[in-house]
Amino acid sequence: MTEGYTLERKNIKHARIRVSEDKQVRVLVPYSFTEEDISALMAKKSKWISKQIAFFNRKSQIELNRNQLLFYGNRYSYFYDETYSRKVVIDHSFKTIRAKKDLLDPKIQKSWYKKEARKYLVSRTKELAKRLNFSYKAIYIRDQKTKLGNCSQDGNVSLNWRLIKAPTLVSDYIIIHELVHTRIMSHSSKFWTMLKSLYPDYKDAMNWLDKYGNSL
Repeated sequence: MTEGYTLERKNIKHARIRVSEDKQVRVLVPYSFTEEDISALMAKKSKWISKQIAFFNRKSQIELNRNQLLFYGNRYSYFYDETYSRKVVIDHSFKTIRAKKDLLDPKIQKSWYKKEARKYLVSRTKELAKRLNFSYKAIYIRDQKTKLGNCSQDGNVSLNWRLIKAPTLVSDYIIIHELVHTRIMSHSSKFWTMLKSLYPDYKDAMNWLDKYGNSL
């Protein structure tokens, strides 16, 4: 049974248990719950809680040095360089980024990431849609907190700008995943059969996300 958890009594009908990525266990119960009810709940859910904690323990954070940025799944070293006053110079061979703007400043860095994401993800989505014979209504680059991608009933594809930090293996998987949703909205067996046929490397992408997804 889980020993440490945060208990909150709320005006709700059913008890809920949440395990966050920092492995904190939060238990929400109705005001009517007694101590015996709480003990019974925790005993019943102990295996599930342990499973969630074990899952987060398997996740790894990609550690970055102070002058590094995560870009296309790799560590790129950033150098402030007054030579480049109007542009950001990226060397993919040596994994370096040079610019006069301070890309270590969180706001400036996020703005730059979003700009790079829009350039790459929009172009890549068009390319994959054409190659795989899919069509979509519009594409949006979003700042979603939990989702990396989404497809609306109208066929609008939304992609998280944070995908620019992930390997292309992963961003391609998310793009194709959402393109398949333009035809099959549910995660049915038909959906997965189509996705597997179009992107055989999907498991490698999912494994990367399981392990490093919290680095995005």
